[in-house]
Amino acid sequence: MAIELFKMLYMLKTVAMACAFGGADAVWPGARRAPLQLSGRSLVFCIIAVLGFLGSPSRASAEMVDHVVLGNPASEMAHGMEAELSEVFDGALGLKARRLLAKGEWRGGRFTVTMKVDPEKPNYFTAKFWGGDTCSEDQYESRLCLYVNGKQLGTRHLGTIDMLDIMKYDLARYPGRFLYTTRPLPIHMTQGKTEIELTVEGQGGINGYAAKIADYQKMMKEPSRGIYRAYVHTNPCFEPVEGEIQGAPPANIPVRQAPGAEVIEKLKKELNDRSDGEMARGGKKHEYNIQYLGHAYNTPWNTAYKNRKALERMVEAIDAHYLEFREKDGKIEGVRWIFKGPIGDAIRLTHKDLEPWLDEDVPGTSTPRRKAWAEMMVASRNHNCSATGEGRRAYTNQCMIKDQNTYYCNLAVRLIYPSKAWPEEIARLMLYEAMGLEPFSGSWDENARPDWSQGKNKMLLTEAGLTKELGYVGAYGEIISDSGFAIYEATKSSPEGADERLREQLIKMIRARAPFRYPLVDKDGYRSMNQEALIGWRDWKYPGNVIYDQTNGRDGGAFEVAVSTGDKVLLGYGQQMLEDNQYFAAVKERMESRHTNSKTYLLNVPELYEYVASLPEQPYRLPMTDGQPDFVFADPGDGVLAFKDRGTFFYASLYWRARHSVNNLARVHYMTPYIERDAIVNIETVFEDSGEVYTFPERTNMEFSRGREERWYTNQGIYQAMAGVKEPIAKVTGDDSYEVGQEHILAGKGQLYTMNYDPYFIAMNCDASQTFRVEIPAEFVGAKELVSGQVATGRSANLKPGITIILCRNWNTEPAVPAVENVAPAAPVVPPAVQAAEPVQPKAAPKPEPVAPVQKAVEEPQGGLTDRNILFMGVGGLLVVVVLAGLMRRKDRRTW
Repeated sequence: MAIELFKMLYMLKTVAMACAFGGADAVWPGARRAPLQLSGRSLVFCIIAVLGFLGSPSRASAEMVDHVVLGNPASEMAHGMEAELSEVFDGALGLKARRLLAKGEWRGGRFTVTMKVDPEKPNYFTAKFWGGDTCSEDQYESRLCLYVNGKQLGTRHLGTIDMLDIMKYDLARYPGRFLYTTRPLPIHMTQGKTEIELTVEGQGGINGYAAKIADYQKMMKEPSRGIYRAYVHTNPCFEPVEGEIQGAPPANIPVRQAPGAEVIEKLKKELNDRSDGEMARGGKKHEYNIQYLGHAYNTPWNTAYKNRKALERMVEAIDAHYLEFREKDGKIEGVRWIFKGPIGDAIRLTHKDLEPWLDEDVPGTSTPRRKAWAEMMVASRNHNCSATGEGRRAYTNQCMIKDQNTYYCNLAVRLIYPSKAWPEEIARLMLYEAMGLEPFSGSWDENARPDWSQGKNKMLLTEAGLTKELGYVGAYGEIISDSGFAIYEATKSSPEGADERLREQLIKMIRARAPFRYPLVDKDGYRSMNQEALIGWRDWKYPGNVIYDQTNGRDGGAFEVAVSTGDKVLLGYGQQMLEDNQYFAAVKERMESRHTNSKTYLLNVPELYEYVASLPEQPYRLPMTDGQPDFVFADPGDGVLAFKDRGTFFYASLYWRARHSVNNLARVHYMTPYIERDAIVNIETVFEDSGEVYTFPERTNMEFSRGREERWYTNQGIYQAMAGVKEPIAKVTGDDSYEVGQEHILAGKGQLYTMNYDPYFIAMNCDASQTFRVEIPAEFVGAKELVSGQVATGRSANLKPGITIILCRNWNTEPAVPAVENVAPAAPVVPPAVQAAEPVQPKAAPKPEPVAPVQKAVEEPQGGLTDRNILFMGVGGLLVVVVLAGLMRRKDRRTW
């Protein structure tokens, strides 16, 4: 209200100037001062200007085209609601919502509404959900699909336009608050139209890596999450309708109390039992079991530690692999990308103690083990990296996994039969390429000669340290911590010792991922940091898992890189995980895996925990943690950014799933303390045009799934709303094998991205050499630039290579507090074991500032006079009286 009054007074001042100096021209800066005269036309102009301003709706409401309140009979009827297998229920904060019911198939209920659209501007559809919803573990994943005039919008798996909603069983998106999901409506379906038919359908989840449709498409077993409202608007950044009730951030989130350190003792017993079992069983073992014994042999607390029986079982098992290799005329078999790498890892860990066996012949042959094993390791090495074998991979984490195992094989050969090994400088060059220190040279032949199949300038990591697959990836990108750790640790076994260059790069890689963790609560309601998955190219499970320094996965877990490298920043992140008592829960979850390689990397958990827990306090915490200062992280190499601004968290992939062409779309994840926004929005892209175009195919299931299920969906009458849309292809250089329609990192990559997502204007120069002139929207003149802290004073800026600017136009005002429903957050589920477990004492956190009480708003405007109406009427009436009185006093009224 104060702001409105200030603006009104300013307009009155303007009118007074016009009265004093004459004419409408005097309103604008630089106008020539005129003799005292005021025409009737000028007076009318002034009146209209003031009244028009006071009576005009806000920017947000002006860009709201239509909305329907689901569960409200009048609103639904006004939009021609047709519902099938659907019901209205009492949802969060006492509000009505509509949900879609299951019918024993993969598709469930649906509803259809007719909504207005802007016939000229791009339109967006936004749905409102409760951020605390989850589905059951039996359902595992629940989906909502949007249809536009009967055609599916977007693709089912990892498409440019994502499904309307994907809900997990274990983690809620934004507990206690509402989630708004925004998707762009195809402009060819809205242009020249004033309304459109929109359908929302409940569906079962998918298994993204399944080979058969029966395993890929899951059934819908239970009702969908509730849908509270649906909107059509033209502003990319959705603003809720004035008066909508919002939730509140959870208060006083507790620290997890259980499990505790007892998990470590349980782990030791489990792995001791496993080691005893491995040592009791002879004969051939899987490659991973041999690797496990190699690591257990070097683990001081384990029963296999320096145990001769462990070495005997290893020797027997490796002999069995060699005999099989010999029988198959040197053909290499095993786990894809891995092959005999785990055996090489076991040999490099135990080679000194294996010496008594190495010069003995393999049973049934006249070949000494030293030579025989080396022959098998060389064959595995060559097969894993040569074009005639399986070849190297151009995706970062895949390349790291393969090259890690190739290096294991070569290092084992170097340690037991050096004449057959590649020189260490050659082998490490492969590791440098995999970890983004040198250009990726493609597959290598047996003499380590590369084919440069991807050109000579392809880097697998950005300069900032993120993987390039093709853009930012969440969970998929976290795999590099496991492989990077294993690669660096392996170099410690070489005669040259640990590679410092790899160490520094590994630290950079893990630190670069730190901004992509944000505060949330875990599945039991306890304080946690979670991975940013929403803007990831290869992610479809939202939100991401609990994570601090590095991922807790099958091949590794927290603290590994921090302890291995000794980096104080990463060790600080590890201590934060201990403060939140999330470490033991993560270890317990890893223990549930049945994979043998998981057990291998659990062997180092007791030592890692003891080291981190015993350290003096480190001052470093993850950047998005509450209480940490605002920051900006921008990586033009991936076209991605993350920043924290006065209690809000903002993530965006400006280079977003543009596998084949330039799509002019970005994915945004914008979280204020009160609402969460998940949006795919239109942006502007500057790129070098190849002159070629990509035509969006008639496909509702992303080609990432190899199209193996496409006919199954088409046969059920499901067609693509984007089919036939043509998109330009950026110029692809340095790759003669590229053809139109192929996935390529350059085909859809822009040189410059600009996005107006109110209250932010973002420009990112992704080009390595070119400077671009960026036009700044008028409303952002005077805005603060978050990277430099400077205030924008002009309408344009020269953006140098690799530079990002983020303008915030409400930087000098406090973020708005919406109408908050005063509901206490749900208490966490505390297991009985917490009574027996030793409590973890967290550090004292700063007290949160109390939220000023606000008047509860009603769900629907009830009519009547608002403060703005009264202000408009009162001041407007007074102004009319004053101006008319002035007219009556004029001698010359000819201009009327």
